[in-house]
Amino acid sequence: MKIRKRKIWKNYVWDQTIDPLKYFKPTCLADLITIVKSASTRGYHVKPIGSGHSSSDIALSTDYMIDTHGLDRMLNTNLLSLRPGAVGAPGAAGALEKPGSIVLVECGIRLHALNKLLDDQGMALYNMGAYTGQTLAGVVSTSTHGSGISLGAFPEYVEAIVLLGEDGELYHLERSGDRALSTAPIRLDTDVPIHFVQSDEDFLAAGVSMGCMGIIYAVALRVRSSYMLNETRSFGRWSEVRQLLEKGDVLRDNRHYEVLINPYRYKGRDYKCLVTARNIEEKIKKGPLIPRGHRKLAYELPLLLVPDFILNALMRMVINWFPRFVPDLVQMLISTLTVKGYIDKSYKVLDLGKANNLAAYATEIAFPEHRYLDAVDAIIDIVAKDVAEGRQYLSAPFSLRFVRTNAFPLAMQYGKLGSFVCMIEFPTVNRTIGGMETLSRIESAMYAFGGIPHWGQVNHVGGTGKASLARLYPEFNNWLSVYRKYCRKGMFENDFTRRCGISAVDALLFHE
Repeated sequence: MKIRKRKIWKNYVWDQTIDPLKYFKPTCLADLITIVKSASTRGYHVKPIGSGHSSSDIALSTDYMIDTHGLDRMLNTNLLSLRPGAVGAPGAAGALEKPGSIVLVECGIRLHALNKLLDDQGMALYNMGAYTGQTLAGVVSTSTHGSGISLGAFPEYVEAIVLLGEDGELYHLERSGDRALSTAPIRLDTDVPIHFVQSDEDFLAAGVSMGCMGIIYAVALRVRSSYMLNETRSFGRWSEVRQLLEKGDVLRDNRHYEVLINPYRYKGRDYKCLVTARNIEEKIKKGPLIPRGHRKLAYELPLLLVPDFILNALMRMVINWFPRFVPDLVQMLISTLTVKGYIDKSYKVLDLGKANNLAAYATEIAFPEHRYLDAVDAIIDIVAKDVAEGRQYLSAPFSLRFVRTNAFPLAMQYGKLGSFVCMIEFPTVNRTIGGMETLSRIESAMYAFGGIPHWGQVNHVGGTGKASLARLYPEFNNWLSVYRKYCRKGMFENDFTRRCGISAVDALLFHE
């Protein structure tokens, strides 16, 4: 196990930094347990981290930080005592997807590595977002998502969680009753106690807990057979796309449906949109001999040929020095993305590719299905006022993605089952003038529409006002009761969690 005593840790765009007391890179469960027991004895806080793909201070700790990338193995499912029929029965994917298989995976594996391992075995994730650099634990515990009203966020496909608690004990958490996966606790090569808990309340609380309820060592994940996706991207006008969304057929008829909106009027008239639809391609079973891997060469080639730091500098220069050209820049970005009939393996089509390397941060907010269209109108109005008052521009188009609701109390998608939320994301090029301030104004205004900010993006959740967790999440107090059952000392807390009102009863036992 590598121990780096003094290290300045930075997230992926370097807008969150910290100098922890100790920085660990464990490569096995025994290492992980040793670190936690040591912290418990000495009275230090611990924070597990993944790829740092968060724009909030959710990952920061001044005490111990644990880089989990060394915990990246796919484990043998024989370690689980599977309940008869559990693998073949519809699980987290529900009746909307065919029954899948179970894989057992360590928490620190990055999605691109997991996709490759699954593909080698003829399997695939049910869904994912547009980026594959995050760790599995990171996307699960922050309820990261893709798009499609029949598809859930990442935690919905988790069937069991192996959680390391603050005293170095392990918990095997599952749902109860017919949703249970196992008949006995997981068999791991360790002498520490493994507590077998089949409780809906405990499992759902741990599933989305932002790393503050313990360290997710491994999860049993439901996956399906590999499949091909056919992606079509086309232009639209917001007035027309809005009517289609109000009717709802486009959301029901497409497995994936997304809308990218230019918040600036095109030639003084309507707002241009890029509409993306992705559906399973049944006819083609293999990728092309020469993989396309692109949406449009005019878009892909500059990203491949020009170094990232140069592209970042050029975009930042235009936005900061020549802000009046931002609407044209946004329109150009949308224009380069159109494509018809891009067919490849699911994880290749869902991954946005090199565009993910651009230095940007974002705010993303979930809206109930009956409020998101009004929220879009308000967003466009805020952007227009910022331009008129102070020449502050939103430096990229904003996106609409649709995710079905779930039962995880602290998931942005929490709600009545059978419905959906619209996740609206506002990317902003890093270190641009007024970017953070614009996002703050948008977030503040969106609470009036029932908006709930994404845990892993720029947000100002906390305090007692509109952004308080008790107001945003109706089951927050129940979640907090479960949290305090597992976290009596507050070992995994930090400034972010305390600001949000997440604290153990006797957290003062630990150094502040």
